Amino acid sequence: MNRNSSRVVAYGAVLLALTLTGCSSTPEASASASASASVSPSTSPSVTPSPSPTTAEPIVLQGAPTADVIARRTIVDGVNLPWDMTWLPDGTMLVTMRDDARILRYHDGKADYLVGTGADWLKANTIHTGEGGLLGIALLPSDPNVVYVYVTRSDGNAVERMPILGRWLGAPTDVVTGIPQGKYHNGGRIRFGPDGYLYITTGDTGRQRLPQNLDSLGGKILRVVADGTAEDGSPAPGNPFGTLVWSYGHRNVQGIGWAADGRMFASELGLNTQDELNLIEPGNNYGWPMREGMVGAPAGTAPGATVDGFTYPLATWATSEASPSGIAVTDEAIYMGALRGQRIWRIPLAPDGIGTPEVLLHDLGRIRLVAQGPDGFLYVLTSNGSSTDKIVRVIVQEASS
Repeated sequence: MNRNSSRVVAYGAVLLALTLTGCSSTPEASASASASASVSPSTSPSVTPSPSPTTAEPIVLQGAPTADVIARRTIVDGVNLPWDMTWLPDGTMLVTMRDDARILRYHDGKADYLVGTGADWLKANTIHTGEGGLLGIALLPSDPNVVYVYVTRSDGNAVERMPILGRWLGAPTDVVTGIPQGKYHNGGRIRFGPDGYLYITTGDTGRQRLPQNLDSLGGKILRVVADGTAEDGSPAPGNPFGTLVWSYGHRNVQGIGWAADGRMFASELGLNTQDELNLIEPGNNYGWPMREGMVGAPAGTAPGATVDGFTYPLATWATSEASPSGIAVTDEAIYMGALRGQRIWRIPLAPDGIGTPEVLLHDLGRIRLVAQGPDGFLYVLTSNGSSTDKIVRVIVQEASS
């Protein structure tokens, strides 16, 4: 993306109406209200064509001084707890449903669910209590007929490989198994990095001894070979410990992404005090449970510094303002979804670090994921449940520099 003044950037977002005690989401713009497409977990979703998002009234929000949302529209609604998404080469969107253990397929104004042996296996083998379920999804870059998913099973979290052809999903092959699972803190984001290897985020599952134990897969970011062959799931060449582990000392990483210059960023949920955005370096220890955010850092420790064996975050937030999940890293900024904070944070990128975080949107309810699609849009998933979630596109205009 260029950094031209007054540039209009299209984003895709998934918005969900949220009702909480003392707090409710703001209604969407009129253009998106007529664009809703009802989806029932037990039936194929139906989609109503949406008007052009450029016809929406400008949305003026405080807290986003370098970018303004000018329009948004609903693509699909009535989905239940969407968790992750990816795209096929023809632009077809695939979205995982955490508790329903189904994969929604959306293309050219039509939506349905994947079927076949693999779809049946997911329904039969996914454990969806608490924060577990059908979580991350990623398409093999070299072969669009191969998809990887992160799933909570009775014997632990696992990454599975499945063939995909049209609406049909084939039988799974184990890639990585034995990842600790629990009611909470299962990690679950999977992404192919610019180096072609698959990165997998895992959580501590509430067992704080795991992140510092290099023999455990819990509380880590893993880096594995994933090329659709028998080598799938083996440690990627250059891993710092010769194992699957890329970095450790994590509580619950749910967002990872890379800048154009190769920097890897990760969002991480803290406990009660500080949530984090980290710059990930191989072999580094990000401190949990001995450190939470900058708490416990020696006086004068700079954001992102490694001191006494612990690497500190680039930015922190109060947990009431964040509880971060999936992130999108574009040419100019990091966009971070916030669950408890019910907003999207925009963190400008700089060649030597990051700029001041700012609130881009604050009226969408709980945000599970922000992702940039192949069309240049940002797509954001919310996590409020009861089959009320939506898939919505948003247009953002950068302010003059």
